[in-house]
Amino acid sequence: MRTMRIVMAAMLAAGTTLPLNTALAQGAEGIPGDRLVVPLPDVSGLDQAQASELAHELARANVITSNCPDHDVDDGAWQLMTGTTDALTAKLGLDPITYDREYFRPAFGLTDDPQACDKLGPGVQDTVDKLVQMGGGTQSASQAEPQTDTPPAETATQDAPAN
Repeated sequence: MRTMRIVMAAMLAAGTTLPLNTALAQGAEGIPGDRLVVPLPDVSGLDQAQASELAHELARANVITSNCPDHDVDDGAWQLMTGTTDALTAKLGLDPITYDREYFRPAFGLTDDPQACDKLGPGVQDTVDKLVQMGGGTQSASQAEPQTDTPPAETATQDAPAN
């Protein structure tokens, strides 16, 4: 489940971004046995401040689910969070180094507090619920019930735009 984290960390450490877009891109049907493809919320209507705040919230949720075993999430919620993070970083025009410096490192710094898991862990589900209310989902896009009153959402494995 966490293979993508290892790949992302290795890519960041190597300072390469272009291969990341092409190596991780896959079609809407996903790669068998790899990961779920879930509907993502539409973040295009968020202004810069809203998008930045949601990106900070998702960075905190990422850190908590990665470092607090009692607050781990299932694969669908994880894909929803990471896919939305990808959409927000694209909207904000953030490269991996800037995202790491401005979002992920400050969130990771929260783990210096020994009570961070207990304080922040319960909020992870609130974040997932918010993304679902925004039109995302935690079930496979092929299994999710179609919504008749909202436009189709992006999917977590949508190809990233070329830089």
